[in-house]
Amino acid sequence: MKDNSYTEYVVYDVLGHIDGIATRRMFSGAGVYLDGVIVAFINDGELYFKCDDDLKKKYLSLGCHPFTYNKKGKEVELCYISATEEMMEDREVMSSRVYESYELSKK
Repeated sequence: MKDNSYTEYVVYDVLGHIDGIATRRMFSGAGVYLDGVIVAFINDGELYFKCDDDLKKKYLSLGCHPFTYNKKGKEVELCYISATEEMMEDREVMSSRVYESYELSKK
């Protein structure tokens, strides 16, 4: 049986103050949705938010890293960037990240 404790921590403790947050299982993790729109996903004990080039630059400068995976020997990078522990402890920052990603996903 898969351990869902990190996903539950993120959904209830880190993002629980935001109305409309839900998760759905996907691949080896969980998608995080705001009002039915994907804004982030959880994979291997990390939370990644949808980003564009501007958000990527902003969050790389704050110590975040992009989501990557290996496909046929090549590293593939997706348009998702991690959240740091410090960010996850700040509800205001988490709200901002969710809504930034929400706006990108709606485009």
